[in-house]
Amino acid sequence: MWGFFMRIPFASLACVLALAGCAAQEKVLLTASVDQEAIVRDGVPVLVSHKKHLVMLRPNARQFAGHSRPAFTLIVRNQGRQPETLMESSITAHQTIGRKQVAVRVFRFNELVEEEETRQKVAVVAAALGGMGRAMQAANAGHVTTYGNVSASGPYGTSYGTYSATTYDPARAQIAQSIAASETAADFAAIQAQGERNLASLEHTILKDNTVMPGEWYGGTIFLEPAAQSHGRRNYSISVVFGGEEHVFSVSQVAK
Repeated sequence: MWGFFMRIPFASLACVLALAGCAAQEKVLLTASVDQEAIVRDGVPVLVSHKKHLVMLRPNARQFAGHSRPAFTLIVRNQGRQPETLMESSITAHQTIGRKQVAVRVFRFNELVEEEETRQKVAVVAAALGGMGRAMQAANAGHVTTYGNVSASGPYGTSYGTYSATTYDPARAQIAQSIAASETAADFAAIQAQGERNLASLEHTILKDNTVMPGEWYGGTIFLEPAAQSHGRRNYSISVVFGGEEHVFSVSQVAK
């Protein structure tokens, strides 16, 4: 059982979906309930929920930045005799604030894809604006202004002055435009390549709706909206309904 667990990829998509910046790091703690087992894999806590089926939850890192989206790898094993479908909609999260249960958003695969596509569109617009700026600078690169000093002698003595002259060098302008076009093309190519990598990473790592056959394992990454902080902690629960039974995991993020 654990051999398979160790082979599950736990890569986080921080390069696409984690918020940028320097923030205080928060340690991740998992609290096991009566029907759960707390273990550690490679220094990271893991909760294993034993019921008819097996469900495991593992943070994708030992600690999260306080303002970043917590990422977890969720794994299920169908231990029954019938196929069971794990639905994205069956994974929810809640935080208790006072006497109220407040929903914590769990991002779905399609939402993450839409975010990445939107990011790419914004990046393309920014690159296009940058390209326009380069093109304008390149167009003016052919204009060369020279400055000098002059002196002239006359009946009232010698007078001094300055002059400027502007000429146009088409070869210089062409070189500048070629460089600008190359830089803009490189920007677009980099955006496209990064976007393809990000979408491929989402496809291969993010948990999606999936029918799990008897004896089969299935797992993937889920992202949550950061829970509200109270007294230096974020306490919330992640609920997974699979095969007609609910598995609830208690999670805390503690400021270091």
